[in-house]
Amino acid sequence: MLAGDWDAGMRMGECVMAHGRRPLATTVDVTVASVARMHDFFLNGKDSYPADQHACEGLLGLAPNAGILAEAQRAFMLAAVRKLALDHDVRQFIDFGCGLPTWVNTHQVAQRSAASSKVVYVDRDPMVVAHGRALLEGDGSTAVVQGDLLHGPDLFNHPRVDSLIDFSRPVAVLLASVLHCVPDGDEPYEAVHRLVAGLPAGSFVVLSQWASEDHQVREGVTRFMHRVTHEAWGQVRSADEISRFFAGMMLMDPGLGAISGCRAGHPDCNGTQGLIEYGGIGRVAQR
Repeated sequence: MLAGDWDAGMRMGECVMAHGRRPLATTVDVTVASVARMHDFFLNGKDSYPADQHACEGLLGLAPNAGILAEAQRAFMLAAVRKLALDHDVRQFIDFGCGLPTWVNTHQVAQRSAASSKVVYVDRDPMVVAHGRALLEGDGSTAVVQGDLLHGPDLFNHPRVDSLIDFSRPVAVLLASVLHCVPDGDEPYEAVHRLVAGLPAGSFVVLSQWASEDHQVREGVTRFMHRVTHEAWGQVRSADEISRFFAGMMLMDPGLGAISGCRAGHPDCNGTQGLIEYGGIGRVAQR
């Protein structure tokens, strides 16, 4: 199902986790920019609308490397999936804020590395869920559910998750480029810590989000994204703020840092003063 097929088919979104401060949407307003569709646009996808494209153009005026960050985030996450499957025998992945299907998806990388891998995709956006179910499900090893990382422990009990994921064995939770969609007022640190507490020892968390050490960059990008998405956004954070998400986890080499792939001297990269994607991989220790 492509963007043009959407209007006729999208009253099917199921509200799986509708309690709390962030009720899940069941309809789509294509006149308002969507983070998922903006990300798709930056990855040269086909599922964006004029509102998303105009928002991306405006964002590039504030952060000229925004498209680079989208590509780098994807490369970082898929490389992490491959590493965890090959080097740590992880066979179960839960991809929060998975976004629209793209050129290479989590389950493809995981299953190329280990054919028995199981993947659950989770997103708040009903358009993402519909596209995901149409394009990613079908072989019994993947599932797509509508849900929110703020309700992660509840989501673990969802029948589609329970049918694929064995929580007595290590799980890799992917939180790549999703936490900047959650404001501090929604208690994202507590949500991540609850999520980690529900994972078995030996599990992993792959986590990254937009960051800057420049207050003006953080505030400017945050204000812009709140405006174009009609408040469906969180905030750009500092490196220290992002490091708090890894509390209680063991950091995997090379630790936390910019995963943006910025090259020294690149005109779109200015250390941590500009906008970067910052994060790493944490391992859940023995309890």
